Amino acid sequence: MGIFPALNTTALAQDIFPVTDKGGLHGAYIVPIEDFDRVDVQLIVLSGAYDDPNPSGTAHLTEHLAAFSADSTVLRKARERDINAKTFNAATVYTNAGQPADLEKLLRLSRAVLDTPKLPDGFAQSEIDIVERETFLRERQYPSRWLTRLVLQDLYETPRGRANNTVDDLPNLNLATAYQFHKDHYVPSNVTVIVSGKIDRDEAAELVTQVFGDTARSTPPAKPWLDQKPLLTLRSIKHINTNRLPRDTVQFAKFIDFEDHPSSFELQGAFFIAVDILNTRLENALHFNDVRFLGVDMDWYFATNADLEMTLSVELMPGFALGEAHRNLRTTMKLLLREPIGAEEIKRSRQKAIVNAQHASRTPSGIHGFLKNLAADGFPPFSPSRFIDLINATTDQEVIDFADKVMQPSATATILAKKVD
Repeated sequence: MGIFPALNTTALAQDIFPVTDKGGLHGAYIVPIEDFDRVDVQLIVLSGAYDDPNPSGTAHLTEHLAAFSADSTVLRKARERDINAKTFNAATVYTNAGQPADLEKLLRLSRAVLDTPKLPDGFAQSEIDIVERETFLRERQYPSRWLTRLVLQDLYETPRGRANNTVDDLPNLNLATAYQFHKDHYVPSNVTVIVSGKIDRDEAAELVTQVFGDTARSTPPAKPWLDQKPLLTLRSIKHINTNRLPRDTVQFAKFIDFEDHPSSFELQGAFFIAVDILNTRLENALHFNDVRFLGVDMDWYFATNADLEMTLSVELMPGFALGEAHRNLRTTMKLLLREPIGAEEIKRSRQKAIVNAQHASRTPSGIHGFLKNLAADGFPPFSPSRFIDLINATTDQEVIDFADKVMQPSATATILAKKVD
């Protein structure tokens, strides 16, 4: 295995320090960074769209209410700023940024997210309309989102937190369900706080203790979707006609259970390198070698319990029949590792990961992305420099074994979606 140099200046290294006296928080971390004259506080709620009750969209609405309620509480104005939060599938992330001297205020803005939302009369209700408009926009811009949700429902034989009726559910959004979602999920034991920037480690830790130290430990909310696994023999194929897509599309999903690993944490290095190799091979086979596949979109989700799911969407050129495209896709997947992964291939993907991490170290947003990545699954955060150490420590054989496991026969679901007028 070739070892690549880590960051070539000590100024770009980001050490991570846990806060010992963090009250009832799931985790709290300090990341001193001298390169930028700013400080950022990320509050990560370990629940997101996958945890939606009925109606779907509740986690997104709760994000709006909590963010603007915090502004109302601390800044005395509910819409003092643009919204500073985003709802992901398994987490909701609130980010407050400012000058180093503003750290206490930023921490209190983050702390206020955990309080029961309190907003001026009519303001909370108006946020439902805003969430509706945002959802309509995303569904129109990215119609494949809907198809991905459908194929995952087929894979797990349950909505599993992924509703196929996101737009239909919008009229059912309501404040009572959002407030209950906040009560159930915005508890300290389901929250991680990360403070990064030009800060003194001890002073920042002391402020975190002052602001969050009175939070009480509690039972974290259940995540039943994490325990739902498809039958390994599942080979679901569904044909649909739709006017929601621009072209005929094959939507594919695959589930891999790393049953020998209770957690995905120790597999992260192999995951990032192997997935890059598999993505490259799939894109070459489906997009560059077979030009009848117009577009190829791949995504991977590696859950905290080491359940891995892959989704792949391919749009077809006119005249390319869905049945033939499906057969080509199945053959491609079956033969993807016919040529064993070699040392040079691993070296390229390893170097790519390291260069990406080095670039990320040069911007606050890049560093934030790394810090929240594993923290959003409840693990300790990884900085770009620690990620480089992880990538360098991952052996070639670990990458090969991971890729082999991913491509073995396992549960799959496929939707052959024909565009109709």
